[in-house]
Amino acid sequence: MSVAAEQMFQHPHGADVFYRSWRNGWSMPAPLRLSDWADEHRILPRKAAAEPGPWRTARTPFLREIMDSLSPEDPCKEVVLMAGTQVGKTEVGNNWIGYIIGHVPGPVMVVQPTLDLAKRWSKQRLSPMIEEMPILHVRIKPARSRDSGNTTLLKEFRGGVLVISGANSAASLRSMPVKFIFMDELDAYDDDLEGEGDPIDLAEARTSSFTRRKIFKTSTPTLKNASNIEREYARSDRRQYHVPCPLCGEHQVLQFEQLTEDGRYLCEHCGELFEEHHKTIMLEQGEWIVRNPESAVKGYHINSLYSPLGLGYTWLELAEQRAEAQDDKSKEKKFVTLRQCLPYEDPDGRLDVDDIQTLAGDFPMRAIPPGCLLVTCGVDVQINRFAIQLLGFGHGRVWTLDWIELPADPTDPASWNDLDEFLDQPLINSYGVQIPISMTAVDSGNWTHEVYQYVRGNPRKIIAVKGMSTGGKPVIGRASWQDISILGRVIKRGVQLWPVGTDTAKNTLLGRISKDIGRDPDKRRHTMASDLSDDYYTQLTAERSDPETGSWKKIKGRLNEAIDTMFYAYAAACHPRVRLNSMREPDWLRLEEQLEPKTDDMFQSGSQAAEPAAKVPARPIVPDRVPIVPPANVPLPTTIAPMMPDDPMLL
Repeated sequence: MSVAAEQMFQHPHGADVFYRSWRNGWSMPAPLRLSDWADEHRILPRKAAAEPGPWRTARTPFLREIMDSLSPEDPCKEVVLMAGTQVGKTEVGNNWIGYIIGHVPGPVMVVQPTLDLAKRWSKQRLSPMIEEMPILHVRIKPARSRDSGNTTLLKEFRGGVLVISGANSAASLRSMPVKFIFMDELDAYDDDLEGEGDPIDLAEARTSSFTRRKIFKTSTPTLKNASNIEREYARSDRRQYHVPCPLCGEHQVLQFEQLTEDGRYLCEHCGELFEEHHKTIMLEQGEWIVRNPESAVKGYHINSLYSPLGLGYTWLELAEQRAEAQDDKSKEKKFVTLRQCLPYEDPDGRLDVDDIQTLAGDFPMRAIPPGCLLVTCGVDVQINRFAIQLLGFGHGRVWTLDWIELPADPTDPASWNDLDEFLDQPLINSYGVQIPISMTAVDSGNWTHEVYQYVRGNPRKIIAVKGMSTGGKPVIGRASWQDISILGRVIKRGVQLWPVGTDTAKNTLLGRISKDIGRDPDKRRHTMASDLSDDYYTQLTAERSDPETGSWKKIKGRLNEAIDTMFYAYAAACHPRVRLNSMREPDWLRLEEQLEPKTDDMFQSGSQAAEPAAKVPARPIVPDRVPIVPPANVPLPTTIAPMMPDDPMLL
């Protein structure tokens, strides 16, 4: 026995002290749930809170269960919160981060939509919280040196580390394994991160080595069928907060359909109206009800009608906002997503397969209909294929002439030779005149160097493009030189990269298609070939428009290459060597004289001067089966290049 133990037992009560200490050393501490920890320790900073001071869960009682689901005692591994504004959505995540640092330490990651937003969250939310709370302040080293373990995006603390990442940075999401992840504003995440996949999946993979992991996902929804948080909530147990009517006592979910114009609420059970001052007691007596008990994921949905008195908009203000939004799509979208907390669907921004198929004309793929005087091509490069679309243009008209998916390996030069062979196939109109492809735009987003190498072979007819989803950008912008010399200087006769305003192009093309549905065929501005595949039409419906931003968002899990190649081909037509967007009536008339010459036979119209070229088989096209010469029954074509004003600066 040690000297210290002998001295302890010599004390009159030494044995009792020893055994009591031994017993306490083996006993587990009483569990402290997140909501209780927040009530005891959380201080809302003056810099970032509407009500600074000690946190009170009783102020927002509907958040108690959500927070406690994130405690270690709860067996669930994933919690989803789809919430409107002014209901404390982000503060739940902030409380959880503080709880991890101060009570259940471990490696944790916070994922914001971008690295810039990650830095802003760290400076404006996390740092003030650490400064105000002694329990956190003593656990995180001060940021006094490079090796302090405390930077904007990295916080080391006793027993763990906090990594703050951006969903637009693959490197930040690959940083390290973590036990806890807080993903904020999921609907602002990119669909595909630098060609590596969904950032949500990449982040979740960081937790795979921890059996007691916890993942917390929050966001307000955006567009119907394109919302990340809508999808995550749909696969959860889908809980809603039921509160009692102050008049009849029956529980119900607060819904905007029951809110009157004067800011009162109509009970769906007793049919009586009650005012908002009852809400505090209603929230205290509310409960979360599960709608999908088969799911192991806890999911919570709550709208702005539940905002505590004094913290959000009043019911009267919400009723007024609803009235203001009725005739304004942008305001309507904000109200639906931010106040009702529901994904928004623009009736004018949704395309249906059956509706688009009504735009099919009476000409097969690769046939040139009368009036089509210009052809361009768009190519989307995938890991195992080239998606290719040909568009034809006339005076105020557009035709989808061809759509194929050519099997390919972008790293194999033979595949690029196959693409050349496809582009060299003749397109012959009914006058026997060959219409060349004026310009081809190839997406360089994923296979950049391979595309650049291909473009170098024919820079006057093939361009490298990259989509830019920023609103208000032109269809095709100013090119930038990509090749540099050994001295690091730009080589001005090298490859050019042309930025494409994807949202602008989509608004033009898909908006035109949407408006053509139901129109008389003679008045349509966009017509499809008669034998386009069902897959092509399905892909044209893979995106939803956002009336607030003018942008388009892809539905997760859907292919949208038909859309991408369409706007690449449109961008090619707007290239300075083609200049579709600046052509006027005299330009079209000159093209028509060249490509659709009048016949001298007064009994035969020009459109009957020659039979159209035979149809090339539909997708997928195998290069060695593509006809290189026109069929025998078609006269030898007269190749006439369309008039294309040249820019001396580009020669």
